[in-house]
Formats: sequence, C-alpha cells, structure tokens
Amino acid sequence: MNPINPMTELPHNPVTHDSTLWYVIQTKPASEHRVEVHLSGQEIAAYLPMLETFHYLKGKMIPKIKPLFPSYLFARLDICAAYYRVKWTRGVNKILGIGGEPIPISELVIQTLRQRTGENNVVRLDDELEKGSIVQFTSGPFKDLTGVFDKRISDGGRVRILLSLIGVDVPVQVSRHQIRKVA
Repeated sequence: MNPINPMTELPHNPVTHDSTLWYVIQTKPASEHRVEVHLSGQEIAAYLPMLETFHYLKGKMIPKIKPLFPSYLFARLDICAAYYRVKWTRGVNKILGIGGEPIPISELVIQTLRQRTGENNVVRLDDELEKGSIVQFTSGPFKDLTGVFDKRISDGGRVRILLSLIGVDVPVQVSRHQIRKVA
C-alpha cells in the first residue's frame, strides 16, 4: 500500500532486491546539516554533497564550504516504512516527487557525485579551462571584464589570463576562483 495515497499502490520494482532507494529531500533554508544529523539519528542514510567556494572579505580571499544543492540533500530509505518519519523530521520541507508521489532517483547519480567527492563530502568540479578559453572575472579589480586563459601558474590555484587593455594583451595572474569560463 502507498503511504502517501492509500488509494494507489506503489509500483513494484523487480530490479532492486533492496527496498531502499535514494530520494531527494527538500529542506527548509539553511537546514541541510540539521536534517542530515536528524536522519542519521533515525538510521536513514543521508548524503549532503558540499562545494568549496571563495569570496572576498576585507581584501582577502576566504574559502567557504556550502551545500552543492542549497536546501536539498539525498536520503536512502524504504519509502513505505520511513515516509512519515522523514516527512516530519525537523527541517524537512518535502520529499521531491510528482503530484505528491515521491520519485526515487538513480543510484548512478549518487555514485557519480561520490566519485567526485573528496574530503568532508566536498565535490570536485571538472576544470575545463584550456589555453585560449574565454573567461570572465567574477570578483576583484577586474570584475566583469573578459580575457583569454593562458596557463596555470601553480597547484595553489593561480592562473595567468591575457587581458586585452587598449589593444594590448596584458598578462594578469589571479586566483582560479576569480574567473569563470564563458566560451
């Protein structure tokens, strides 16, 4: 029987022998960590992928780790047995689905994210910068200007960008986190 809508049956999935599947849980704003702790306390596997971002504070680049998907996390559960426990967990908004019916996501999505995950569940994003790529500055004194990616200077994240000023390409060294690829 379907715990969400008793008038309909849950579809039988003959492929999985385990009745637990991954679902996307929408949380209240900035409650991802709270929900992760509460679900773990209920012995429900929760996965909260994180992303390292950088921002300027008083002229210094400060790293900040925040959720890759703000207000969302993944939980592996048996929807028939744990639906209401999850739905009424403190900080949970809802379990994502269609028409009120929770829809599981593919195990492949979680595996792909976990393969790119490093320390503290921080996801490493692919770096697609190649020589000649057009980039735009996202912060600093060159914010909103465009340039051409030249090369990586160090493993610490420094890169060289050719900035076209008054018809001359001027090499500028900046943090990798101050630019984004445009084309």
